[in-house]
Formats: sequence, C-alpha cells, structure tokens
Amino acid sequence: MKIFGHRGYALRYPENTLVSFQAAVDAGADGIETDVHLTRDGVLVLTHDEEISRVSSGHGLCKDMTYEELLALDFGSWKDPRFTGERIPTLDQLLDLLEDTSLILNLEVKMGFPYYPGIEEKLLEKIRARNFLSRIIFSSFNHYSVAKIKALEPAALVAPLYMEALYEPYHYAETFGAGAIHPQAGLVEKSIVDACHEKNIAVNLWTVNRTEDALKAQDLGVDAIITDCPLELITALRS
Repeated sequence: MKIFGHRGYALRYPENTLVSFQAAVDAGADGIETDVHLTRDGVLVLTHDEEISRVSSGHGLCKDMTYEELLALDFGSWKDPRFTGERIPTLDQLLDLLEDTSLILNLEVKMGFPYYPGIEEKLLEKIRARNFLSRIIFSSFNHYSVAKIKALEPAALVAPLYMEALYEPYHYAETFGAGAIHPQAGLVEKSIVDACHEKNIAVNLWTVNRTEDALKAQDLGVDAIITDCPLELITALRS
C-alpha cells in the first residue's frame, strides 16, 4: 500500500508549500497530493482553498489575483513563525522538486466554485511538456472535470473524489474511464475494493491519519492512502 503526503506533510508544515512537499519527499512518501488553481493571469498555483485568507497573510480569491500578487503574500507563518516567508508554489516548482524522484503526483483540480475555464487543457499542456503524464493522478470532486481530462488525453489516469457513499463505484468509474476512485476513508469495504481490482481500478483513500485506520485500509487491500502525517504512518506500517 502506497502512502501519499496530503498537501505535502500537512501535519507539521504549512500545507501546499515547497517546504511541506520537500518534507514529504524526505519522509519517504510514495507520492504527494496537492490542489491546483488558476490565477487571473493564467498561472497554475498550488493551494487548497479558493479564498486564501486561512493559509496566507492576504485575502481574496485565487481567480481574482495575479501570480505576482499572490507571490507577495506569506503562506507559512500561519502554521508557525519559523515558516515565515514561505510563498505560494507553482505547479512548475513542484514538478522541478519531483523530477529526479519516482514519486507519484496527485493533482486535485479545484473546479467547484469558482470556475476555471480551460484549466484541464492548461494542466495537460503543462504535464505533457514536462513529460510527467505517467506519474500523475488527476482527481476532483467535479467529476465533469476529470471526465474532460480523460476525453482530452486517453492515457491520463483520472479519479473521482467523493465523500458520500457511491453505489457500485467501480461501474461509475468505468462510465468515463477512471483508473482509480478516491473515496473518503470509511466509505469502502473489501467487496468494493475487490470489485474495483477486478476491473483494474485502484482505490486510494483520503484522509487517513490514524495508525489503526491505516492498518484497516491495508487489510482491505487499498492501493494507497493519503495522509497529513506521512512519516508517522510510514514508521508505523513499515518499521
């Protein structure tokens, strides 16, 4: 079972920053999960919320701000003063960090409110240009968005995110060619995992932070867990 760092190493570092991503790499994570938005001037940036006040020194919507405006803000001190000066990363910066590793990158496309016209095309253009397609999982709560990515690039691995029980999610995933499902932890049982695997559909759970939940996921045969505390779970499960 693979262990992915949720927003990097979000338990101990300011989420979705380069220091958090590097910490997940250093912890030995198999992959990194992050969230991608589009700025007003078309730059792909990584942060979770559409509105940035929770994790930065500013406020406003990503879609209404230029990259330079976002870059002027502090994205680290909210977590701890020692992270003062951490900036919002671009997708390119994270790809640079991962380029010489074998880590998988799970990109959650933020496509609820607000709406980012053309973000799927822009993401695919970037990922193809950087030769990262085989290492990317595109996920989203907006299933139209991941279905669009799959239609635009049949080789893309896409996964619907969901937080309520789906009836026979393996059949649902097949309707648009999803190669994985990303349910909230607790929404699957072994029969679902087994049925997914029979159809070559991976099951990746979020967000698993307790050792007992990670062990349960492992017993179910889950393919990966997404966690805020990669080092702690790697140590507990692989020691």
